[in-house]
Amino acid sequence: MNKIELFDLLIDEGNLKETVDEMLARIQRDEVIEHVGVNSNKVVLSHRNAQIKKIIQQADMVSADGYSVVRACRWLKKKNIERVTGIDTMLELLKQAEERGLTVYFLGTKEVILNRLLEVLNQQYPKLQIVGAQHGYFKDEQTVVNKIAACQPQMLFIGMTSPYKEEFVSKYKNELNANLIMGVGGSFDVLAGEISRAPVWMQRNGLEWLHRFMKEPQRLYKRYIFENIYFVYLLVQEKFK
Repeated sequence: MNKIELFDLLIDEGNLKETVDEMLARIQRDEVIEHVGVNSNKVVLSHRNAQIKKIIQQADMVSADGYSVVRACRWLKKKNIERVTGIDTMLELLKQAEERGLTVYFLGTKEVILNRLLEVLNQQYPKLQIVGAQHGYFKDEQTVVNKIAACQPQMLFIGMTSPYKEEFVSKYKNELNANLIMGVGGSFDVLAGEISRAPVWMQRNGLEWLHRFMKEPQRLYKRYIFENIYFVYLLVQEKFK
């Protein structure tokens, strides 16, 4: 898959179908694939945290998970790439996993939300082979890693926050005994019905951030005000470097 260099990161050009097809092909070859989705928050984080930048640079697959990154690519590189969100990729992978008999594991969110997620998935994908699940509020990382490794999942979905999610995967990637390792942010909470996803028209127009902000203004105002200003600074810097 072709890649575009943007903000010192290499981002895949593939659309949703091409991304999922590439993942499935690599799973079929029994490869280990670390996937990272990049939005404006992740770009800013990578420029403030050298370790996170290195982790993203070394990831096997990197998708444009935010409209800000898609538009930056169009403006800076004249490339018309498509947005590939974590939740849409995860849903397509779950569909394919059910059809192909691939095993999945879920790591992250609160225990009560995780249990609700499993109930929802068992209804929507009755033949899906879920080999394990673990909430994200644990202290002993190695015990959790060993638990996952014993299940040998072909797809490991991680619903935890950045940068801990990326640091955890980087530290234990070779011990998890999983093929596809994919961070999906708050997707567990959305699928479990804990929080709502933006309407389709907002998704298509790059306004999911506004929907999230309206739902949690106190938690997100610093991120959307200060980080977005810094992202614009990086955008201008990238344009004229």
